[in-house]
Parts: sequence; C-alpha cells; structure tokens
Amino acid sequence: MAVIHHPDWDLSERGKKDAERHHKKIDDAIRKNVRDVIGEESIITRKSGKTVRVPVKGMRDYRFLHGHPKKGSKSGDGNEDGEGQGQGAGQGPGKPGDIIDQRRKPADGQGRGKPGDKPGEDYIEAEVDIDYLIKIMFEDLGLPWIEEKVKANQLVPSGWKFDTITKKGILPRIHKKRTMLEAIKRNEAYAGEIMLATGCDHDDALRALQQSVGDINDAIKIINNDAVDLELDPYVLIEDEDMRYKQIEQAYELHSNAVVIAMMDISGSMGPEKKYLCRSLLFWMVEFLKKVYDFVDIKFIVHTTDAKIVDEHTFFHTGESGGTYCWSAIEKADYLVETEYPINERNVYCVYVSDGEDFEPSKTLQYLEKLLSKKISMFSYNQVLPEDDPYSAYANPDQLLLEKIRSKWDFQEDEENGTSFYKNERLHLLLSTIKNRTHVYPTLKHILFKKDK
Repeated sequence: MAVIHHPDWDLSERGKKDAERHHKKIDDAIRKNVRDVIGEESIITRKSGKTVRVPVKGMRDYRFLHGHPKKGSKSGDGNEDGEGQGQGAGQGPGKPGDIIDQRRKPADGQGRGKPGDKPGEDYIEAEVDIDYLIKIMFEDLGLPWIEEKVKANQLVPSGWKFDTITKKGILPRIHKKRTMLEAIKRNEAYAGEIMLATGCDHDDALRALQQSVGDINDAIKIINNDAVDLELDPYVLIEDEDMRYKQIEQAYELHSNAVVIAMMDISGSMGPEKKYLCRSLLFWMVEFLKKVYDFVDIKFIVHTTDAKIVDEHTFFHTGESGGTYCWSAIEKADYLVETEYPINERNVYCVYVSDGEDFEPSKTLQYLEKLLSKKISMFSYNQVLPEDDPYSAYANPDQLLLEKIRSKWDFQEDEENGTSFYKNERLHLLLSTIKNRTHVYPTLKHILFKKDK
C-alpha cells in the first residue's frame, strides 16, 4: 500500500503517519508469525509473480462504525472515547457482541471437517514481496561449511570496462582528463627549457611556444628578438603525442562455485500433505539460494523406484505412484558429482526429502556412504511424516530411513518446536523430521545455518 503525501492537503502529515504505523504493525505481525506465514499454500503454489498475499494474524482491516454513540462505552477498536456506539445499521435482528466480520480464520477444528467451539481469529491479507519474506527469514543465514573448503572460483562475465588507456584509438573513446594531463606536462617541460635558455618569465615562454606552434627553437628565437605577442592569453597546446584513448574490455567477477542437488520422493506413499511439506521446504530453500548467492547451480531429482533429473517446474508440480528406492536418487546425485560437478571444483550440497519408506534401506546406506566419502559440503536428509497422515498411524519409526541412518553414524541431537534435528560435523551430514507446517522454518534454519553461528 503506497503512502501518498501532498503538502497542500489538510491533515496529510497525520494520514502519512497513520499509514506508516499500519505498515509497521504489519511488519511486526509477519515477523512474529513467520513460521505460519511460510507454510501458507497460497505462497508455495503461486503460478507467477514476486508478490504474494499472506494472512496477518491479530489485525483487522479498516471499517466504519455506524449509528449514534452513547456515553460511557468503548469504540470498536477498544479505545475509550467518552462515547460509544448505539444501534448498528443493516438488515435483520442483532445485538451487541454479535460477530459480523466475515474475514476470520476458523478456530482449531473448524473448516477441516471437525467441530469447534472457539471463536475465529481476526486477520487481514497483506501483499508482500517474496524478497521481503526471504530477508526476514534468513537475514543471518547462509550455506554451511562453505568456508571450510578451498573455494573453487570461476571468472564470470559481468559487463564491460574502460580500465586500459592507450596512445592510439578512435575519437569517441578519447580520455579527456588523461589527454590534458599529458599536454600540460609537455607544455610545462618545454616552457622550462625556454625559460632556462632565455631567462624570460613563465607566461612569455608559453606565449612564445604558442607563436612557434610548439617548436622550442623558434620560441627561443622569438624571445631573443623581443617578438613576443603580449596580447596572447597563454593556453595549453595539445599535440598528437598527448592524445590518450580508453580501450573497452570484457569485465569479469570471481564467483565461488556451488551446486545444490535437491531430491524428492514422489512415490505412492507420499500423500498430498507429505508432498506439500516437501515442496514447501525445497521451495523456500531454492528461493533463498537464488536471492543470496550470485552464482549457484540447482539441480532437481525426483524418484520412485527410478530417479530422473527434471526442471524446476516439473519438480514442484509432478506426482506419481509406485514403490520407493531411495538409493536411486542418491545414485543419481553421485552421478552428477562424478560427471558435472567434481568436488575439487565445486561446493556440493545435497538436500533430500522423503517419508522414510524405503524398499532397500541397506542399499541406500551404501550409496549414501559412497557419496559422503567424496567429502561433499553437506548432505541433508529431511523425513516428512505428518501427524494426521493415515500412514503415520501404523508406520514403525525404527523401520524408516532416518533411524537407519542414525543407527549407522553418531549424531548431535537438538530439538525445536516439537521436532528433532541431528548433525554429524565430521561427515557434514544433517537429519531432520517434519511433522507439520510449523516445522518447515526451523528445518530451513537447520539446513542453511553458517558453521560459525
């Protein structure tokens, strides 16, 4: 919402301050509820554009209060104004306290096929730039362990520059300042020789030099014959040898090479909520990397029993059925490292999301161990198992992939917001569990933390 200001308008300063205060409230509300905001389906499934609409809890939109106020009551925003509102305007019966605002979120259990007995929660929808959300979420974060590797660098063209100065060139590229400096230096040197030979003053030496069109011997003769034109205004003569030209060259910037390999399970056991949580996590990670790093390559892999490399749109919108071989995705990532992104040239980050169901977990561990032995910068496995998913009711946690990995290596365990995170510093191996949408944000922090944080 733009803040409009005109010096001739009455109360314009007050309106401007009100609008700025409203923006500040929205900003504070988004920062306070960022965990819920990033889980909104309207953001993850947006078709195009960088601006998204997000619900902001705890705020009401502006509205008019009708009727004649009565003394001793409070206004609709809860402020004492010495007078209150009387009968409202509209059709049908009503009484004080009736809720007529339609833009209220359902209470827990309402709107999801379950009964509820709590009032809804006030909120407004605010248009927010995607870059603004990323700035709030990840102000102090970045790829982990990137400083531990010897950064492989690549010269990337960044435009054109005129750093080189030469004595030959074309008139459109003449460097005026350098040309004048060269001419001044030459004129002063010539004037010094004339003054030394004749004993004249500086201005007469320059006048004689002008009369002789730059010839020192002729200038000395003019001085000795008292033929100096005193009406001349001394100025700097520019000759061909003084000319300097700018040369255009390709400019390059040195970038640290990094590749992120994003892998997702799209097998039959991955229900709608699981896929949504997976895509939500990877969506924000990809958006963050695109904004923060000037040069980072992102590869997308989906798999059932077979894995394949796809483009970004297919990655976030495809869905299939079938069995699950998790090793197929890790094998494909290992193939990319071998053929396109050698470890000695790239910082390689692998992020894998799945529900943990795996038909051949022992084979998955073998491929994972092979990939980790290459000393990649990071491998993050994130197990998605929604609390209200039917599969969660009968899934045995000990049979899921996360527990298989935990039993093979040692991890430091941490907990936040009701979910667990695991880290192996030596292998740069990260594990996490995602049970609902509020776990997406702490998981992103777990993946994108800097080692010194």
